[in-house]
Amino acid sequence: MLRRALAGVTAHVAFATRRRTARQLFRFALAEHESMLELRAAAARSPSPERRALYLRHALDEQRHATVFSRHADEIRRALGLPEHGRPRTDCEALYERLGEAGFLAFVHRGEHRGRVQFEAYAAHFARRGDDRLRAVFAALITDEKEHERYTGELLVGCAGGEAAARALLRRVAFGEAVRVWRRAGQGIAAIVYAAAMAVLYACLLPFAVLVRFADPERGGRWRVR
Repeated sequence: MLRRALAGVTAHVAFATRRRTARQLFRFALAEHESMLELRAAAARSPSPERRALYLRHALDEQRHATVFSRHADEIRRALGLPEHGRPRTDCEALYERLGEAGFLAFVHRGEHRGRVQFEAYAAHFARRGDDRLRAVFAALITDEKEHERYTGELLVGCAGGEAAARALLRRVAFGEAVRVWRRAGQGIAAIVYAAAMAVLYACLLPFAVLVRFADPERGGRWRVR
């Protein structure tokens, strides 16, 4: 409930203008494209033919989602007289190799749950705004998100060795995601603090620079205004 309420609140900012809407839709396209690459990589490495088939089918869904988001983003940008973003292009983080299959499934399961909740909130947001076209875009993808959430949850229990182990993996993945968010936030804060410190330093040194600029070397360093 909290995640859905938060998504509903942030929707007012993310989709405040047509330009922002196009930007946000293209961000979704990039995220879906990256998910597609991760699933293809998982399909190439999984020892189970059944799981490989499921990953490939899921990858096709993600590719379709990326195309839908990208197309709508470009339509909005064209209407605004802006250049198109073009096809989404991203890399993947090799999550299957880093996390193992059970960890990978936990990561994907959490992502699909988060995506479903967000899409439900965004569909409701556009319904309230009377934008039936974008409401339909998100509403159409919710069914896929529910299916992805269901099958990854079932596979996770099997790969982890039981529901208790699956829950432990989900907690571990959630903690890992929190650490990543914290590090990124820390990097952003560090950059802001550095910029602020340099601005203060510049402001403190500026008077001395002005004095040096107007110093008269012929009078032993006395100051004069020209």
